[in-house]
Amino acid sequence: MNLSLNALEAMPGGGLLTVRAEARDGQVGIEFADTGCGLTEEAKTNLFRPFFTTKQEGTGLGLFLSQKVVCEHGGTIRADGEAGKGTRFEVVLPAAGESQEKVDGAAEAAHCG
Repeated sequence: MNLSLNALEAMPGGGLLTVRAEARDGQVGIEFADTGCGLTEEAKTNLFRPFFTTKQEGTGLGLFLSQKVVCEHGGTIRADGEAGKGTRFEVVLPAAGESQEKVDGAAEAAHCG
């Protein structure tokens, strides 16, 4: 929900939010891609840090908590984007019945360590 709301807020004049999901080798990948304001280099570096925000009235906890929830479920979350060219988030979660060992390595790669 937070990724969708962030995307919509990044497109105040309108735009396109695309959400896709697919099964991948024992995992489920979910992509959120928007045509909004994109990510600055500072945002890319600090995106999942608590209290970092680019919003006028944001708390800086939305992405931090989203990452925590995804990681606690054995998944990963990644972001990519370029200023003025939109943002893409990818969430990968283990499919039902998959063991934690299969996703531990991927979790470390996406700041879940």
